[in-house]
Amino acid sequence: MTISEISTGLSMSRNTIGKYIEMMFLSGMVDVRTVGKAKIFFLSKRIPVTTLLNYLSSAVIQTDDRYYIQSANISAAELLDTDLTQMTGRNILDLLTLQGLKPEVRTRILSPDRPLVFASDIELVRSDQKRFVWLTVADVVMYDGAKGHYFVIEDVHEWKEAEESKRRYYALFHALAAETDDRVFVMTPELVFTYVNPRFGRAFHREPESFIGESRTNICDHHAKPLIQEAAKYVCSRNEPYRILFSIQERDQVRWFDERLFPVQDNKGEVREIIGFSRDITGFQEGGSASVLLTSLMDLLHEAVITTTPAGKVLSWNRGAELMTGYPRDELIGSTALSIITPDLNAGRDLVLETCNGEEIRDLKAIIRARGGRKKRVLISTSRLSFQDNIVSGVCIVIREH
Repeated sequence: MTISEISTGLSMSRNTIGKYIEMMFLSGMVDVRTVGKAKIFFLSKRIPVTTLLNYLSSAVIQTDDRYYIQSANISAAELLDTDLTQMTGRNILDLLTLQGLKPEVRTRILSPDRPLVFASDIELVRSDQKRFVWLTVADVVMYDGAKGHYFVIEDVHEWKEAEESKRRYYALFHALAAETDDRVFVMTPELVFTYVNPRFGRAFHREPESFIGESRTNICDHHAKPLIQEAAKYVCSRNEPYRILFSIQERDQVRWFDERLFPVQDNKGEVREIIGFSRDITGFQEGGSASVLLTSLMDLLHEAVITTTPAGKVLSWNRGAELMTGYPRDELIGSTALSIITPDLNAGRDLVLETCNGEEIRDLKAIIRARGGRKKRVLISTSRLSFQDNIVSGVCIVIREH
């Protein structure tokens, strides 16, 4: 329709119709495009702001200068437990007071000295339960020049509870970690320290804070490094705890550690950090005689006795294994046992993986590869090492000459 046709139909002047259309354009109700010298107006496809506000979870309330409600969205009616049609003309501060708004907060809102935008977390009562909300009050000027206010109220109760719970458990963890005699640490999946307890720091004659940002692999020898890396990789990939036994050369002494790693998940279920508990088990019984005695007994056996991690990294290698394979102990610790018990010589079987998955292997006829590429026919038995229910910490392999 042309302006002339609209003017005739409404019995209004063309100038008046033109002004109305201009106002509709400025308010966003219509859009315009030009064709030569002519302007073509058409209804805008924009969503009205008042309609959009009804889809927000936050309560949005518009008031006049005396805090009487002019408009509100659906979330505001639900928050204030009032019918939306009955909110217009009521005092927002009176409604909030009924919901538990404290007098001192109301006084701060009404104060002439407050800033143009006032924001604070407050406590309201909803359905007879206290809820934390974030209140924002902004002073505005309407199109007609009248002053007013906008109230935006967001329910942050779950977030507030989560933050308080986080702070509570953070303090509890640090208090417990500071009291224990175990070495406790927190690191990223990349093995970078984000926390170590005082006992960890004392072991290296350093302040705990000095470890932050340093790699875990910087404070272990070359034998333990691949074991620690493998353990962290297992925790991150499987999202499960892991437990290992390993030795570290600390100054002039070899010390043994029982280390347990636990995943810390983020909101997506991915491992964000790893908590580690490392216990010094050097000389756990009788001043160290138990471990020395066990090592001596293992070396008296003619059989080769090997312990590995679940991924096959060698943890221990007795004298019998040295004699049977020709590889010295120091050369095999930290390397993979599959270089000796190779799957390609045993019909593709990975005996370590089978054992971790629950297979019972007893006197299996197999072939191992000794030093220099020599092949030996042997009998192999394996068993799982588990220090905790449902957590496989390693595999013990016994090899006998066939």
